[in-house]
Amino acid sequence: MKTLVAIVMTIALGICVGLVHARWTHTGIQEQFRPISMDSVAEMMGVELIVDEDNEDRPIATVVGGNQYDFGSMERRGTRSHTFVIRNDGTRPLSLKKGETTCKCTFSSLGQGVIAPGESVEIKLDWTAKEVGPTFEFNQSAEIYTNDPANRSVRLVVHGQIVQSVLPKPEVMTINNISSGEEYTATTGLYCYRDTADRLEVLDFELLGATPLDLVEVRFEPMSAEQVAEEPHATSGQVMYVKLKPGMKAGLFSQAIRVKTNLPDAPRVDVFLNGKVVQDITIFGRGFRASEGDNPELFGVLNLGSITSETGLEHTVIMVVKGAFRDDVSFSVESVSPAGVLDVELGPATVVGKGKTVHHKLLLTVKPGQAVGEFIGGKRGNAVKLVVKTTHPNTPEISISVVFSITQ
Repeated sequence: MKTLVAIVMTIALGICVGLVHARWTHTGIQEQFRPISMDSVAEMMGVELIVDEDNEDRPIATVVGGNQYDFGSMERRGTRSHTFVIRNDGTRPLSLKKGETTCKCTFSSLGQGVIAPGESVEIKLDWTAKEVGPTFEFNQSAEIYTNDPANRSVRLVVHGQIVQSVLPKPEVMTINNISSGEEYTATTGLYCYRDTADRLEVLDFELLGATPLDLVEVRFEPMSAEQVAEEPHATSGQVMYVKLKPGMKAGLFSQAIRVKTNLPDAPRVDVFLNGKVVQDITIFGRGFRASEGDNPELFGVLNLGSITSETGLEHTVIMVVKGAFRDDVSFSVESVSPAGVLDVELGPATVVGKGKTVHHKLLLTVKPGQAVGEFIGGKRGNAVKLVVKTTHPNTPEISISVVFSITQ
């Protein structure tokens, strides 16, 4: 009987190979590079490859309990694992080799990749739950190649649903134009929507942004029953406080905070804090252009334009101080270089906006009778450099480039 089956298979294979050859003759090079095997020929012809399963003198790969595992639901960014068992139910050694995988795939102990008859090996899949496409359905898999002629490839699959039981509201906190000399606290709520007897707790958090750690303080407080009731379907919650301390560098900032909670799968929640820090001292006035460079002491360029020697010029800009040190900051003219061309004086301070800011006048004078010259910068003469000292702890010095020309 076995001999007859083998003869029939040989004839069938010969016919298949002849038909494949005919297809190669009338198709492009893509078909010529298809792999030649009994499996691939059967796939090409659209027929099922019949294997002599009566011949038990071979390795037999059996996945104990099935090759798929439904883990139900798990938290977003949670981590899980499942162990499959492959047993050799044949009479010859079974060879296993790890193929393509979408997650971490680990053999428990496989030596040279061979399982003796009657023995088995554990294959562990580890994964992290992430969204795939527009739904929260989840699949991870690993291909295991074998020398079992009836089961050349074993595909192990884990699947299920992703849930997110904790959500921050708002997820992004945006604060703009905060003073570099003041502290600022932003808040958000972490809400738990899982029906569980355990209240939401924060186990740990991690700062992922570039903001210096000593300038950021994060703390959490349990929500009251009244606060939780304000969010539909929430069962518990935590209030998250993020404090930015004085000394933040002027400019845009972005800080991500990853929070780990006590819910199953140790789900992690990301909260974002974005905004802009401005100097406590800013300058306003006609012809002034603030600096966008990296030098914090170079505040900008003041363009006085063209000045006639006969009339000269008087010009005023305002130095505006806000923040925690606004009432204590004072200024003094440190230097004007080159000397003798531009006179600089400080005017009186004025409290503005119900005490929120203090304005200091800076009076600049080009006296009549000055010699003709250019102070434009580059080949047209050096600009006049004005340096003003301050008592602000974060801004000890202000540097302004003053450009102008003196004509007849």
